[in-house]
Amino acid sequence: MALHIERCTDLEELFKVWSPTYRDNKPVEIEPDKPRHDEAFAARIDGRIVGAFASLPMLVTRQQAELKCAGIAGVAVMPHERQHGVGKAMMEHGIRHYRDAGYDLASLYAFSEKFYRKFGYEVAGYKYGIKVDMGRFPRFDLSLPATKLSAADRDQIKACYEAFAKKRSGMNLRPENQWDRIIQLDSNKAIYTVGEPIEAYAIVTHDWNFWVEQKVDEFVWTTPKSYESLLSVLSGIGINKTHLSWIEPSDSPFRAKYWDRGTELNAGSGYLMWRVLNVPQALSKLKPQHSGSFTFEVVDEHFTENEGPWQVDFSPEGVTVQRANEAGFELDIRQFSQAYMGEPSLLALAMNDLIDVRSSADLQSASQLLTASSVCCIDAF
Repeated sequence: MALHIERCTDLEELFKVWSPTYRDNKPVEIEPDKPRHDEAFAARIDGRIVGAFASLPMLVTRQQAELKCAGIAGVAVMPHERQHGVGKAMMEHGIRHYRDAGYDLASLYAFSEKFYRKFGYEVAGYKYGIKVDMGRFPRFDLSLPATKLSAADRDQIKACYEAFAKKRSGMNLRPENQWDRIIQLDSNKAIYTVGEPIEAYAIVTHDWNFWVEQKVDEFVWTTPKSYESLLSVLSGIGINKTHLSWIEPSDSPFRAKYWDRGTELNAGSGYLMWRVLNVPQALSKLKPQHSGSFTFEVVDEHFTENEGPWQVDFSPEGVTVQRANEAGFELDIRQFSQAYMGEPSLLALAMNDLIDVRSSADLQSASQLLTASSVCCIDAF
């Protein structure tokens, strides 16, 4: 029996696979106007579908750099076909397909980190789920003007979102159709903003019940003053609730300053794994603030073309990558993906002996290009 993987646009066929994995085996109703993934693949044995996965095309940040990333989602194998290599074949097909299509990265929310590490993915960054007892919510001054917008006004918050995204790595610079996944124009969600122009915003689906947890769908800020002003607004939203909850990246101001105020912290909505698909291409897209050069080598069992050794020269004018004869340090593609995104950083990985360092000078120079960065994607896919 030959296993074949191909593009698939038949949603009813794909739902045959996704239903037992993600929908309790219930029929999946097709909603024509609901935003969906850009492309999907079916794994077939003798013509019958046995597995599927899809992807969301993203433009993600590495601070000021913008990278083409495939957000892999909906990875599923029919229950009676599992443990026979279908998932492995789909993941190998996926990383090759997206590399050949010009993507820099692939990312996914993993049901099993161990499984996806086999294909070069690794966890990079994290986010906090913050849940605060309203009886102990800190007091903040509303030092910036506050406004309530409707979902139809969402264009007004896009510049704020982009500024927030480009201070970090892994954030998705959403095109218009992907904003529909967050807040559709006819939604009853409210947008609360502070600042003129807008410096921070929160998207809220109001729960009319009293003394329940009120969740904030999206919480974005650009300055310390706007952060505290927005929390002042949210404290009013939560005044008749038991708790208020939202998500922040690992550079969370609340975690740094207010964690002892009846706060529950967790890992948010899961860990995102990342995989650099094309090492020289991804490096060439970075936006360095310093100048330097280094050599290094990557171990990548799926793409020998990623391995090098590589000579990297960088300055604020750009990054060039070419073949070298030797390497100042060597690391696995999984650790390179972490260092590339910025959390854990290159130096943190070296400190934990996860890099074979042959030249400390090369490592130090590389750390000026692969700088530490908070890594977070607040989109689900």
